Amino acid sequence: MLRRCVQSAGRWRHMPPLRPIMHAAHVPEIGMLRSGFETRDLEQVWEAWTSLRSQQQLHHLRRNDFADLLALVRANLVHTPIGTRRKAAWKERCIEWGLHAAERRDLFGVLGWMRIELLCDDADGAIQLFDAYVDARKHARVPANDSVHILDAGQAKEPVRDTLEMLVLAHAMKNDLAGLVRTMQSFDVGTHTELFFDMAHARRQYTKLLRLLHGTDASATEHAAQVYERAFDWISHAELARGLLGGHGGRAGPNRIARLLGSLLARGDVTNAWRLYSTAKAAGVASTVEASGWLAVEQLAQPGPLGAWTDSAWVVCLGGFLSAGRLDLAAHVWRDIVGLRQHMPEAWPPMSVWNAMLDGYARSGRYDLASKTWRVLCGKLRPEYLPLALETSQMLPVPPHGPDAVCYTTMIAATFRERRADEGMNLYHALRAKQARQELHVPVETYNAVLHGLCLTNHLDKAHALLRSMGQNGVPSPSITTINVLLRAQARQKQLHAMADTLRCIAPLGLHPDVVTFTTVLDALLRTSTSPAMAQQAVQQVMQLMQSMDVQPNSVTLTSMIKACLHTKDDVPPRIGVALQLLHTMCTNLKVAPTAITFETLILGLVPFSSRLDREAYELPPSLSQPWPPLWPNEAPPQEPLPAVTRLVLLLWHMMVQQHITPTPDTYRSLVRLLLAPRAPMFCFRRGVCITDALLHAHGDLLRHVQAPASVMPPASPPALASWTAVLKALMRPNPAVDVEVRRQVLEAVLQHFRKSPHGAKMYLNTSQDRHAHLARIVQLAEHSIE
Repeated sequence: MLRRCVQSAGRWRHMPPLRPIMHAAHVPEIGMLRSGFETRDLEQVWEAWTSLRSQQQLHHLRRNDFADLLALVRANLVHTPIGTRRKAAWKERCIEWGLHAAERRDLFGVLGWMRIELLCDDADGAIQLFDAYVDARKHARVPANDSVHILDAGQAKEPVRDTLEMLVLAHAMKNDLAGLVRTMQSFDVGTHTELFFDMAHARRQYTKLLRLLHGTDASATEHAAQVYERAFDWISHAELARGLLGGHGGRAGPNRIARLLGSLLARGDVTNAWRLYSTAKAAGVASTVEASGWLAVEQLAQPGPLGAWTDSAWVVCLGGFLSAGRLDLAAHVWRDIVGLRQHMPEAWPPMSVWNAMLDGYARSGRYDLASKTWRVLCGKLRPEYLPLALETSQMLPVPPHGPDAVCYTTMIAATFRERRADEGMNLYHALRAKQARQELHVPVETYNAVLHGLCLTNHLDKAHALLRSMGQNGVPSPSITTINVLLRAQARQKQLHAMADTLRCIAPLGLHPDVVTFTTVLDALLRTSTSPAMAQQAVQQVMQLMQSMDVQPNSVTLTSMIKACLHTKDDVPPRIGVALQLLHTMCTNLKVAPTAITFETLILGLVPFSSRLDREAYELPPSLSQPWPPLWPNEAPPQEPLPAVTRLVLLLWHMMVQQHITPTPDTYRSLVRLLLAPRAPMFCFRRGVCITDALLHAHGDLLRHVQAPASVMPPASPPALASWTAVLKALMRPNPAVDVEVRRQVLEAVLQHFRKSPHGAKMYLNTSQDRHAHLARIVQLAEHSIE
């Protein structure tokens, strides 16, 4: 029974292969050991183990024997009073069994024995087992040129994550944050641009384990609550510390934390970005030098190894929060930057911080604040009028030499985006005048920004004149990026002849076309093709040309081709067959594997053509012709044939799940509208609720209403206002194919989650903004429909 219980949980399926097994009759102690399992006699088990160890026969044990041993100790432990769980003899025995699992590099075994140690309130024992496992992994790996050990190499993420969660809890029980940081910096784990820990999963793990450890005793419960909060908080410290290798950035470079924060903000995950920034503050980045924590603060301009928290981290946080429209969070970052002034050189903060302000305001659509910041930088307004200084009542001296060329470039791009071509050109001429006075040098990136702005505002004649002037009179020569900017503008207007003339300029300039060049050309050809045959011919010609010039297509190239096939205008029919064939090419070539944007392009492009897909028969490539796979065990198939577009979109969704690709919010919302549509069958409704649960970060609260298991969907970025709106509107529409009570229960659960979620009512019911007021009206309508 013990063996079946452990095996049914799937804990041992990833075990490394054992040595050849001898029959138990040849090793009597093995029979004695297994007899002890059956009678639950721990003393007999220990006696047999000791004998096998002395005879060096432990390698004859099967993996089920190790599972039974762990299960037997755990079962006895749970039924033992908390105060008498750990006797001296059994402490040594459990440690030995755990160390043996570590020597065999059995991660599931180490995880199990670490839990045993924690249940016995022996945090040191759990840490000892983890350290032994890491040492065993290091000694067993093939020597490499670097000193970085990748802990999760060749393993699934979940068991490694669970083990590290136990490590964090052990250090929290010891109240040893420094030890946790040192351990987390001794190996590399996870992808440096993605979060590794699952906060909801850790919360469940810690709650369950501490309840088993401390029971219902009042004083023990209070202590457990303190340990729980400490462990939950220290997960963020572990997230920052992982893989930094003493603060030098490891394989990912010195800006590893900045890259992680940047990727979170780029995905709209402001909540987790702010959580990690707050943790970084607690770790020392905003404290005084005398009271600094474990996270080093280093300036990019200083020599020697860079610290973990560089100027790039300040830039990413400040610009990211501003671009997300979170002026309140950006004000906190600015206050911390100002607070570091007395401990930094006179050049603090660097110009990149000022540039981040300009860029953040511009990307959030607050050109008025970007313009005011620019006037302060140029000395036309006093520093106290800086928008962030008005938010915090704190300011820094403005750089004495004014904005640099990068700030000029950012402001020029922002001005052109506002369709203020004259103001953009005035900034450009002012910059050229500074260069004439030898105050600064204008790089080619600035000319590319001006060229892009002129194309954006339909001043193509001036753009061509600027291009002709490049390479003369102190103006840098054009780069291939310059050519690509002009090509994109011509492609948008379907000026194929002008594109041909531009392409002829590449060789005389000594440039070489890159993948962006060919992607732009191919996109234009596909958009102007009037038949699938023309589209297919364009693809073949461009691909042959790229191959002849040794330019490899990437995922962006093929995704752009798919978009051109589906997102058609006027009377041009969609090339659905070509788009599906391109996806098949991406699925069979790892170098151009589909991304989240690829699937978004396909799903959003296919849904509008549902009637065409139902009328016309398309020959699906092999990767898309397989039958629909079940989402969970014993899932009943649909009773009636699904529409063609629904079948295809569901298959694309399953491909994302299998490839562990996190969908974009637009993909989630499109799936919600399709699967929760008024005529969608119950089969689609159940899957739509699963997707809704992931989209709204409900953590399984919605799944029980449709009898669906948890954790079948990949995580989404935190729900935006449009996500709540799409879900509520879809659930309020009547659907005769779905039980009315089931739909009402799901809608009620969504509203309840909206009220208590940190991404819900507190954030989006500010009725002073029109969009928030619209959501408030939808929430009221949904509540009324339930009543």
